[in-house]
Amino acid sequence: MTTMPLGPVPDYLKLAMRQHFLAGLKNSHSLETYELDLFRWFKTETEGTWALMDGEEQRYVQQQVALGSEDINDSGILATDYYRKRMRSSHVIFLASLLEGAMKRECDRLSHVLGEQAIFKPSDLKGDPWSARRIFLERYAGFEIPADLWRPIKDLLAVRNALVHHSGDVLLLTQEQVSALGKIHGVYLSGSEVVIDETYVDRAIDSVRDIMELLHSETNALIDRTVSQSPDAT
Repeated sequence: MTTMPLGPVPDYLKLAMRQHFLAGLKNSHSLETYELDLFRWFKTETEGTWALMDGEEQRYVQQQVALGSEDINDSGILATDYYRKRMRSSHVIFLASLLEGAMKRECDRLSHVLGEQAIFKPSDLKGDPWSARRIFLERYAGFEIPADLWRPIKDLLAVRNALVHHSGDVLLLTQEQVSALGKIHGVYLSGSEVVIDETYVDRAIDSVRDIMELLHSETNALIDRTVSQSPDAT
């Protein structure tokens, strides 16, 4: 049995295939909206669990007082406070990781648009993954992230680093880190601990959503420019 060799794919077909690919790429979201909606629901549930635990422990202490107990057992309150601290810390760490992965996927999406035009990759850049990917996206998509959108992300990463590298122990932080954390609304330095308020978690969720919506929009704008500059574009 003989086979007939196929010739090269015609340029007009290559162009049509690429335009079809780019059109599909526009609908690809690096961070699905429902991800943050589910996370906010999860955050609300954990806050509700803590409130129930705290209420139960408070009633237990009041019962002991009413019975005239001389040695009040309030160890449960310490446990509920620990639960709240650990959950809010995990929320911050997860959000930072979620953003890191979403920015990586956005860089991948941009790389698909650029093809061989990209002369460097995010991994070629020094610094933390978030900042390196920001530079990559801004450079090749031709835009600049507004300072008011990036500032909350820098705050999120500062809180995340204090929790991941130092377990939220203020005594292990530099004076510069302590000063920066002290300026973040909803983050408090209580004794030797970094304490996170629920309102901070809510704002951090909004900040991640805002930055990823911007990145998605700017990459899509580049896709539109690429298609419009195509020789076959009408």
